[in-house]
Amino acid sequence: MSGGHVRGPLCRVVRIRGDCIVLRAATRRDVTHVVGIESAASLTEHRFIPDIAPRRHDHRISRRTWHRAIGSPRRRLFVALRNRQLLGALGVDLIIAGQRLAHVRRRIYLHSLYIVPSARGLGLARRLTRLALDWGRGRGATQARLEMASPNDGARALYESLGFRPRETMLARAL
Repeated sequence: MSGGHVRGPLCRVVRIRGDCIVLRAATRRDVTHVVGIESAASLTEHRFIPDIAPRRHDHRISRRTWHRAIGSPRRRLFVALRNRQLLGALGVDLIIAGQRLAHVRRRIYLHSLYIVPSARGLGLARRLTRLALDWGRGRGATQARLEMASPNDGARALYESLGFRPRETMLARAL
């Protein structure tokens, strides 16, 4: 995985159950590992939203997406690592309204939260989400948004404990 650590306010080192875990912005060297856990999570995602999430993960598109995110001033990919082993990842995009009269001029959109099964229950999803919220605040965002599959009770509990509230409901049906 990545050799050096990115230092600064968006790099956190925490001790969880005696392990030292680093939370930081991803580097290009992390992308292969992120694509791997994203691919493993795709089956679970397909079970939650079978009409949207594909059965097979496209590694090429995923790699390209994350490389672009790492090089963008308006996007970040945050990772959690233990001894250079990737435990989780979370993507965040800064969205700036094109209209001056928009109620929310700057907001962030959280997406692609993945935690490897062996690291679940350590609080990494919460810590990655807080890191992303801090990143957004530092860029002038006044709101955070995300989407989740309605049957994902664990995600809903996490996000509501962090202050997220339902704003919209998406309904779907086959044609």
